[in-house]
Amino acid sequence: MSKSPNFNISHWFLVLVMVFATGAVVSCSHNSAVDKQLTTAENLMAQHPDSAMQILKGIDKTSISDKDNGKLHVLYTFGCVLHAVPLQLDSTDIRKGDDLFIGDFSKEEVKWLIVKSYDAKLRGNSVARFEYLKDAEFLAIQLDCKFELAMIYQYLAGVYSDGFNGTVSKYYADKSIELLTSLIYPKQLREAKMAAVGAICAKRDYKAMLESLVAMKDEVLANADESYKIFFLDQLARSYDENNQTEKAIQIWHSIYKNKEISSNTLAHMAYAYMHINRLDSAYMLIKQANGLPHGSTDEYLCRNVEYLILEKMGRTSELTKIDSLRNLASQKISEERKLEESSLALNQKYDSAARLAWLDTNRARERTHMAIFSGIILLILAVGVIICLKKRNHLLKLEHENDVLKIRSLQNNLFESGQRQESTSKKIEELFGSRFKLLDGLASSYFECKETGQEQKRIYAEVKTSLNKFSSGATTQELIDVVNKYKNGLMEHFKSDYPQLPASQYRLALYIFCGFSLPSISIFINTDLRNVYVYKSRLKSIISKGETVRKEEYLKYFSKFGSM
Repeated sequence: MSKSPNFNISHWFLVLVMVFATGAVVSCSHNSAVDKQLTTAENLMAQHPDSAMQILKGIDKTSISDKDNGKLHVLYTFGCVLHAVPLQLDSTDIRKGDDLFIGDFSKEEVKWLIVKSYDAKLRGNSVARFEYLKDAEFLAIQLDCKFELAMIYQYLAGVYSDGFNGTVSKYYADKSIELLTSLIYPKQLREAKMAAVGAICAKRDYKAMLESLVAMKDEVLANADESYKIFFLDQLARSYDENNQTEKAIQIWHSIYKNKEISSNTLAHMAYAYMHINRLDSAYMLIKQANGLPHGSTDEYLCRNVEYLILEKMGRTSELTKIDSLRNLASQKISEERKLEESSLALNQKYDSAARLAWLDTNRARERTHMAIFSGIILLILAVGVIICLKKRNHLLKLEHENDVLKIRSLQNNLFESGQRQESTSKKIEELFGSRFKLLDGLASSYFECKETGQEQKRIYAEVKTSLNKFSSGATTQELIDVVNKYKNGLMEHFKSDYPQLPASQYRLALYIFCGFSLPSISIFINTDLRNVYVYKSRLKSIISKGETVRKEEYLKYFSKFGSM
């Protein structure tokens, strides 16, 4: 009987040990299963977010550790961001996530920053959204998180697109496309390409926007889900309308929204399209329907703007003042809500966050350690190398200087000789050009003088007239043009290029004036009265004076010999 109590105590002690051991094994196995599920969900999140979300929803949370629970929370909310599901994060959720991940320098911190940026977007805080994305970008680059970095670039493209900065938006969209192409993630790649389309739209390059959408059309219709197809085709229709293909745009809208709900934004675009093809009654009916649907300030401004244009085109001017006041109110609300547009400086306030400074300090300390080891040797080698290089360089510079002096002297001599030759040649060409037309000018003047005289001068008159008729022929005129172009640096060629709309008669008058013919001679060449020549010459001078060509003064100097009319 004395052994019984000892036996009972030993028995119960053994039972307790076995219970604790079993609990520990069960707990470890449970944690191992949770870790496996979390890892699987994280690996699936990029290509198969739906499957990843199902795994996360099925994890047993009864005995999960705080760390795993935090990872589950950030993965689930990150999946909501990928699906664009509105988040409901309260202050407790945000504080808990900050305590777990901010300063952790892990992929979870990158994801959490992306989640916080999306939450800021839903709260309408564009500046905070931008700051979180830039912090996430910095950390993702350090950790080489390519998928997360691609998504950050895509969201940054959206931020700048909302702020109507299409150039920067396109830059980030292209970086996202580059990363997702290398990762072979077709769904996210499709969305990144749509972000690039949004950037092009912000730049108002509607032709390039249409080309991008048409290039994506086959892939989207073959692989995207139904809701995304509707969104894509809606954007395609808007692009067609902006590129003057309104009928095709209206056909697409009717095909995708038949018996389906439609937003006020799309109705406004449809009304705008109907206005383009002058179906004003249909346009007005659609815009009134759009005004009756719930919408925000941006859609309100769009609807009122389209309504104003429709009423203006319908001639209902009495209603324009009221619509304009509503449009202005919506515009003021947009300006208040869009903090992104207030100042570009507001987007660059938080680049010295604690996480970045800590990371940079660590890298700088490591760099300082490495530099301390090699700095002495490098400085010594550099000093010796610099001395040797400076000596050689000074010697080479001296030789080059002497050579340059000789070249300059040679060039000066050549330029002086060339200038003398050019001056002599110019004088000879000028003399040749002047003598070429002295005879013709004399004949023309003689012909003008004897034009109305008696019989004794009829023969001279006839001979002169015959010569002048030959001179006025097309072949001779073309030869005259060639001479002017050759010896006056392409004067007629430049004149026709600078004044392409002039009639042939004024080109011919300019040709004779550039050749230096007198006005009486010109009256004979073009077979008209002298007073008409004065009028034609005055008109041509006026046209040249009003032109904005660089050679205007060169042309006008040929008119100065005749005086002003």
